[in-house]
Amino acid sequence: MRITLRAWFPALIWLALALPASKADYYVAQNGQTPAGPYTSWMTAASNIQDAVNAAANNSTVWVGSGRYTVPTNAVFYTVTNVVYINKPISLRSSNGVPEDTVIDGEGRYRGLAWNYGSASTSLFLLDGFAISNCLATNVGGGIIFVPNVWTALVQNCVIRNNIASSRDTTGYSSGGGLYAFSYSGFGITISNCLIGNNISTNVTTGQVSYAGGIYLYSNGKKIITDCTIENNRSGFYGGGMYLLAQDMLVENCIIRGNRNELANHGNYSGGAMYLSAGIVTLRNCLLYDNYSGNSAGAINKYAPSPANTGLLAIINCTIVSNVPLNSAVYFRRWDRLHLCNSIVYSNDIAIANTYPFFFTNSWIASRGVTNGVNGEGNITNGINPRFVDVEGKDFRLAPGSPCINAGANHPWTSGAVDIDGRERIRYGTVDMGAHEHVYEGTLYLLR
Repeated sequence: MRITLRAWFPALIWLALALPASKADYYVAQNGQTPAGPYTSWMTAASNIQDAVNAAANNSTVWVGSGRYTVPTNAVFYTVTNVVYINKPISLRSSNGVPEDTVIDGEGRYRGLAWNYGSASTSLFLLDGFAISNCLATNVGGGIIFVPNVWTALVQNCVIRNNIASSRDTTGYSSGGGLYAFSYSGFGITISNCLIGNNISTNVTTGQVSYAGGIYLYSNGKKIITDCTIENNRSGFYGGGMYLLAQDMLVENCIIRGNRNELANHGNYSGGAMYLSAGIVTLRNCLLYDNYSGNSAGAINKYAPSPANTGLLAIINCTIVSNVPLNSAVYFRRWDRLHLCNSIVYSNDIAIANTYPFFFTNSWIASRGVTNGVNGEGNITNGINPRFVDVEGKDFRLAPGSPCINAGANHPWTSGAVDIDGRERIRYGTVDMGAHEHVYEGTLYLLR
């Protein structure tokens, strides 16, 4: 996982604007200190996170030293037993910002972190620099659960990995193996510069509902997932990587790969990488590859249940390649709309399956299986290879001579923007198709 200025800067601005003036800081450590409440110095730091959280004032910061933190003797039961339970607006931060050094470990039996607070729109929570791993919860939120009413949260620079949400009877369901956030009213959340990997949503009975191995978000309100890698998560159906039911959703600068939606007996409700319900969703500067669905949509399934819930999926400067669906890489139906721009949809068996018309411009798209497509300007279809650097080696940057170089359409958002590697989005006058901007020889770039 990388930590970049691009990932940090928006978060710092967010904090400066959103968080009230900090109260006293509180400390947690595992280095032989003498714990003494209220834990306001490293010398008197708590030995477990729960003690310091209990002592902390609203809008304060709890700093956590390196170590592996497991369920304490005063653990709080909220749907299940939690390593950390928080019922106030605070910041929870690792002392050195390295998630692998500061681990919340559920020991394969307990949830990692629960946050349950939301009395006002000023309810704010920050989680920064932790690994949440080896956690288990019944039904929802294996690694992390947020269940308040009105709130704003920022999860940044974290690793959420190897967690499970599972039903334990024949009538239950499961959601959000890695992270679960739910509210009937509005909430906002930003997940930034995180790795969400190898999480599972599963059930004791084959064929029961299981949503989102990685991330489950449900509510109104602005939601942003940016600069993240979402990989190798698994669910029975409804989104192997993510389930997003949101009115306003942005997924940007993300790598989404190797996620699996495994069952093949539930109609069209699937999506190997993500399942999107009603709302406006923008997918920008993202790379989706090697995702799998046992039913429809190896990469993305977008579904609106009624005319009153008409949604829009805008796919902009994305590369969607080598996903394994039963019938398509991108599937949308009913009353939804799809706009595809500056994107490459390649080597996915069938590119797009749809019921209603969609609009695409300045994109490379396989023509097989595409119906009702409104073909705008600047598109490239079958018969011309997009020419990636190394498909077998999973390097989907554009090779020299690719017809996708300088073949996109410049939009206002591209001015000053960067691509998925953090490189200048427009380098040679016109934006490229796909998630990667081509760089001529002699230029260095960062792999992640």
